Amino acid sequence: YDPDNHPIPHQPWRRGDTDGCHDPLTASWRLEAESIISDAVAVVGAKVEDVTWYMAKCVISINEQSLSDVVSYTEGPEVRVVYPDTEDIVGHVFDDPDEGTDNELFTEEDEILDFEQYDEETEYEILKANMPEEIDEATGEPLPPREPRSREERVIEMEEEWTNRWLDEPREEKPADGMFSHPVDTKALSVVSQAIITALEDDQVEQKLQILSRHDVVLTSPLDNPCILDSQQEFDAARDLDVYVETRDPWGSNRVLGGKLVDRNAMDVIINQDNSGRMVTIPNSMIHQVLLPSGLAKGNARMKADLDAEDNEEEEDGWDVEEADVEEEDYVE
Repeated sequence: YDPDNHPIPHQPWRRGDTDGCHDPLTASWRLEAESIISDAVAVVGAKVEDVTWYMAKCVISINEQSLSDVVSYTEGPEVRVVYPDTEDIVGHVFDDPDEGTDNELFTEEDEILDFEQYDEETEYEILKANMPEEIDEATGEPLPPREPRSREERVIEMEEEWTNRWLDEPREEKPADGMFSHPVDTKALSVVSQAIITALEDDQVEQKLQILSRHDVVLTSPLDNPCILDSQQEFDAARDLDVYVETRDPWGSNRVLGGKLVDRNAMDVIINQDNSGRMVTIPNSMIHQVLLPSGLAKGNARMKADLDAEDNEEEEDGWDVEEADVEEEDYVE
């Protein structure tokens, strides 16, 4: 630690030696490493979806379906599945238990909006004019229409509701008897990890790129949740869109910051806070998750389409097929 060493000139508050890990995502050593990793994974039959860089961590997202094509012809390192902590609900679908059945993953406001995304002012006017009438249970008189919830309120309230349900539900994915079988193909994953490590620990590669000496390598699968930004590709696609950054830090000053996403690099997420022109830099080490409100419409539409498809399948299964009336003489030659 060197208090006089400022690796990033425009960030005087960040001190110490980053060992070059503050380099941009387009740095030649990162791009070459991504190419080596993708080629190594492809050789054993799997597919890399994305590589997301942190200061001391390289997260490689593997297409889970492609693991079925991996031939387990070699022994790899032991794979241990890391389960979320009790209080960690990153990546889980927002579930609003107050809205109908447990399968309905959209809010009353989203249903009124017909699962479309508008600018906030138009959205408010549509909701204000269409909020359902509610009745006072005590007097039986109609109540004034409820004030619509904003996008931020809907995202945060749905997350809180889901968190409460998640914490209350029994968790069986970490049994003490060691007999648990999970859906992750750890043998195939071990082969993939062995291929990556072998490629990166080559003497010439390590001397030139220094990936393994500077980074922990983590394998994961795509989250595929349109409401949460999980990989570098998703962050790049969400630039200039409204996001909410939920922070967690050792001092308990956790909060949610909103604004336009400006950039995401190996060190930080940068937003234009409240679209005011004030750039706020949030270190990745303090970020719990980044929410994408515009993903609500996409996610809800996807869930609604899935539910409609399930309903159609049930209807088809329940159809009674009437046999055509056939004259007996038709069968007589």
